[in-house]
Amino acid sequence: MLLHCYPIIQQYCKPGSTIHSDDWRAYRTIVPTLPTITSHSIVNHSVNFVDPVTGVHTQNVESYWNRVKTKLKRMKGCRGDQLPSYLDEFMWRERHGITSREAFDNICRDIALRYPV
Repeated sequence: MLLHCYPIIQQYCKPGSTIHSDDWRAYRTIVPTLPTITSHSIVNHSVNFVDPVTGVHTQNVESYWNRVKTKLKRMKGCRGDQLPSYLDEFMWRERHGITSREAFDNICRDIALRYPV
């Protein structure tokens, strides 16, 4: 399963990146397998959620993914081919407007900046 993730990690992580993950067995070969990843820090969730020595955690990505899944459940899901578009919208709304009014105002501003009259 993780071998399918390696090309994605390679594509989106800059050379010299450090990966933080949980202690899933398949993650243990990230550094030897992906030469552009220089270090891999692990948190063992059966012991703690934040490593008390290194401070390594996966809380941010897990929290973000939980918010995405909650949104998709409220929408009664989406087709697999539409997921990238929904993720784009979700990330845009997180950055530019949680409420519908904020989102509308910001998209109008962005369009006006992009396409001045």
